[in-house]
Amino acid sequence: MTAGPQARFPMARNPMARNALAELRRNPRRVVAVIVAIMISVGYLTASVTILAGETATFERSLIARVAETDVVVTVGAGDPAGCAGLAARVSDVAGVASADLSLLSRGWVTGTSDWVQQQSVPANPKLRWTDLAEGRWPGRADEIVLGNVTARQLNLGVGDRITLNDKNSSTTLTVTGLTRQGDSLLSGLTLSSFVAPSFYTAADSIHTSGQTEILVIGDGSVSPERLAERVAAVAAGSRVETSSGMVQRIISQRTQGVFLFQLLLLVFGAIALLVGTIMIVNTFLILVAQRRRQIGLLRAVGARRDQIRRGLLVEATAIGATGSLLGVGLGLALSAVIAAVLDQPFTVPAGQVVAVAVVGLAIAVLSVLVPARRAATIAPLDALRTVAGDAAGRRTSLARRTAPLALAALGLAAIGLGFTDTAFALPLSIAGSFVCAVGLLSAIGLYLPALLRGLGSTLRRAGPTARLATDNTLRNPGRAAATGAALMLAVGLVVALQVGAASMKATADGNLAARFPVDVTVSMFDGPLPARTVGDIAAVAGIAGATGVRSTRVTIGVDGKPKPVRALSPGTDAMALLSAPRPPITARVILADPGLLEDAGIRNGSPLTVTGRSGSVTLPVRGDPLAPGDGLIVAPGVLSALDDRAPVGTVWAKARPGADITDLRSQLRTAAEPLTGAEVSGGLTAKLVYHTALDRLLAMTTMLLAVAVLIALVGVGNTLGLSVLERTRESALLRALGLHRRQLRWMLAIEAALLSLAGAAVGIAAGTFFGWVGNHAVSGQLNLENIQFAMSVPQTLGVTVVAVAAGVLASVLPGRRAARATPVEALAET
Repeated sequence: MTAGPQARFPMARNPMARNALAELRRNPRRVVAVIVAIMISVGYLTASVTILAGETATFERSLIARVAETDVVVTVGAGDPAGCAGLAARVSDVAGVASADLSLLSRGWVTGTSDWVQQQSVPANPKLRWTDLAEGRWPGRADEIVLGNVTARQLNLGVGDRITLNDKNSSTTLTVTGLTRQGDSLLSGLTLSSFVAPSFYTAADSIHTSGQTEILVIGDGSVSPERLAERVAAVAAGSRVETSSGMVQRIISQRTQGVFLFQLLLLVFGAIALLVGTIMIVNTFLILVAQRRRQIGLLRAVGARRDQIRRGLLVEATAIGATGSLLGVGLGLALSAVIAAVLDQPFTVPAGQVVAVAVVGLAIAVLSVLVPARRAATIAPLDALRTVAGDAAGRRTSLARRTAPLALAALGLAAIGLGFTDTAFALPLSIAGSFVCAVGLLSAIGLYLPALLRGLGSTLRRAGPTARLATDNTLRNPGRAAATGAALMLAVGLVVALQVGAASMKATADGNLAARFPVDVTVSMFDGPLPARTVGDIAAVAGIAGATGVRSTRVTIGVDGKPKPVRALSPGTDAMALLSAPRPPITARVILADPGLLEDAGIRNGSPLTVTGRSGSVTLPVRGDPLAPGDGLIVAPGVLSALDDRAPVGTVWAKARPGADITDLRSQLRTAAEPLTGAEVSGGLTAKLVYHTALDRLLAMTTMLLAVAVLIALVGVGNTLGLSVLERTRESALLRALGLHRRQLRWMLAIEAALLSLAGAAVGIAAGTFFGWVGNHAVSGQLNLENIQFAMSVPQTLGVTVVAVAAGVLASVLPGRRAARATPVEALAET
């Protein structure tokens, strides 16, 4: 053997390895789909781990940025700034301390919304200003504030606008003087942040107190941070003293669960994409073995051993896996680089994880060929002399192979049934049961898919001989049809399960929120009337189905012997008609109060409550009811007249239109209420927005992730059809010789693809609907939600079906053209 190209391939010394590599060079089109499937799967996982590495780093920096330049952090907790300043002065005198600066933190809710904003005093030391200004200037007075750019966008504010912040003891209007960079990462905006001047807390007339005070200590480098922390702790007894690195680890462990869960979610769906790809790869190699049956038999006839046949296929799979993995890593890194540039975050490549992903892609290819290689090793030398290969469909399935999948499905259903009962392990039982049941259904697909294909094809048989041939072809090789159907079933089933789960969860949450927040929108004044035009202004907002005024007045109740001011409202018939769920009129024999108000005031449910107004007082039993606002009571019209016979319309109740964009509606309501000084916009829309936003983001994100699995499954359909055309070359030629036109041959393959896609989609929709409902029931039960509801988006489900079938038909175009181009004589002459 001379040195040359073979010297670059040590495996080429093995004749079977040399034969396998030559086969790849001679017929690359047969394995293109396998390489594409591996490339998509590995590329997806590479992009996931790379994007998450940058996202995690960005998120961690945002959590620890304010202490990143410090050596020691002293957490004082709530306290007066003067006392904290004295402690900071004592800390600055400790040997080894270069500087000790106060950092005051608090939070308040924005008037007219339910949004909470975190405030931090601007550090006096420029080294501790951990973010840059994107626009404007830092606050210099107690009535100025700087918002994060993501926070400002969410609150619809800009430089020069005014914002009113409230806490338990104060309400302050501040002017926005600048915007800081919060970044644009996937997790940006989880916390609304701002900066205020130190005088916001320390001015002589300030009414604000910090919820937490920190002393940020920078050492002079003479001692280690650990030793410096020990010295500082000696003068800061009673406060938490820790090194900045220790604080960083503590904060990250407490606050990054969202990133880890997000990473877990991405990796789970990446594993699903790999599973779908594995099914397609196994199916492809099985078809390749069947197609090369005569070639393998000839190799056996000239002396090739079984282990050499297996080794040759393993070499082939290794080459395919290495090529697909390398291309996938390149694709994933390129995609993550583009996303990092768009999100303006560092491009971080976790080399260890990327290598592991590439190894996984290679291992998937090698493991996928084990079963086909074992089957190839059983081919006898005489098979080289046979014109027609033995049909795998004729093999009988053993009783154990038929009953094992059914037993798995039954076991999974039993676990799901147990999870539906009121047990402490309902959620894990439902998840485990669903997984076991899904494995059983996938394993048993060869038992029920042929019957489904036969049923779907029975109506097509009447369309003529072409449709009958297509139906028979799908039934001829149940193994190949089952593998294709399993990939489509898994991909479509996951999408439908997600859609059903999200729709059912949203319907269940809406039902519970309707009970907890019966009024969608309230615009109210704590005391005094609303302008007469307010009802019309709110009703004119797009997305509002109706609005009406509610009489209200300021009253007092006795709490621990002291009067407590609250509001009393009396909704009329028109207002009660706007509730999320119908309710009878308010009776004059009871007072309704917010359950939280009763709990805070220490008032027992059902006990008599004395309410005093401008015109008189009443004493009636009080009952907790979510219809009452958080700072008020609900009484009958006659009771309100007894308390204040001139009670004005101080509140507007409104109902949102079904399907209205909640974010846009809230923005319009804020604009409509902005001229009303002291008015508050609240209601159930805010709570619904939290649930809807979380579910919609989850649905959009996971649907995009599952699209990878669907893409791989559809590539598998096209690959199956393409290899099927090669495998049935002589059969197609014979059909052409008997009079089948090229158009009819292409139409036959399109019908085959449509039947396989429709059958896989039908099973996937049925299984996905069931598992989506199970998941919704388990999660809703875990969250203690009542009245669990089932919901399903029929248009979305039909859309999934149409996409699956259409893509399957499109996948048949190239194989159909290839089969139709060959003349009968040429095809019959092929070996």
